[in-house]
Amino acid sequence: MIIGIYGFPDAGKTNFVEQLIGSLVKKGYSVSSVKHTPHEKSMDCEGKETWRHWKAGSDPVVFASRIETSIIQHSETSADEIAKRILRDYTPDVLLFQGFKGGSFQKVAFGKVRPRKGTVLKNPTLSQFVKHIEKEVAFERVLAELPGLDCMKCGLDCRGLAGEVLKGKRKLSDCKERSDLDVGILVGGRRIPAGNFVSRIVHVTVHGMLSSLRGYEPGKEVEIRLKGGKRRV
Repeated sequence: MIIGIYGFPDAGKTNFVEQLIGSLVKKGYSVSSVKHTPHEKSMDCEGKETWRHWKAGSDPVVFASRIETSIIQHSETSADEIAKRILRDYTPDVLLFQGFKGGSFQKVAFGKVRPRKGTVLKNPTLSQFVKHIEKEVAFERVLAELPGLDCMKCGLDCRGLAGEVLKGKRKLSDCKERSDLDVGILVGGRRIPAGNFVSRIVHVTVHGMLSSLRGYEPGKEVEIRLKGGKRRV
């Protein structure tokens, strides 16, 4: 899940985020975080080798060592684009944003700040925040098991069925379009809803086509690159 934390300076956001990350990690969740600052000050410094690379025309510049890797991009990136990249490359259970004003994700307010659009909590305790995240992650995990078609064949859309599964009132097997094949179709990094019939056709067609090619290994993930996007099978 993605959630943002905002508030006036010195409202205790950083200390709270530090405690929140520690609590979530202890519970077994993988966490990524993003800190936004309104100050126009670069982590890179004039005269450094990375700075010289940038001035010569390289963007982004990567600083790599045995203990860390830093990607320095000298241009602003929206919160939603940052989220897209992190979720794609690192797939954390929880992605925390601190300080961003924008973003289409849930937000939590700290202090006496005026609530922004998408605010779901205001000045929560640590336990309240953790409970909210656990509930949202559980929901997203169930929803990810459903095809996303909202076909209503089970009497509910996918979000509705996911909610009922979490309550113990329904089962994933109640979904009439859920495939037992691990097939994912992505266009532009976004998952495309696909039911049992489409998943089976894609699976059989792609694996049948590749089975005669040198280098093909059954059981491994297959990625087919097409102009304008990628599709993972």
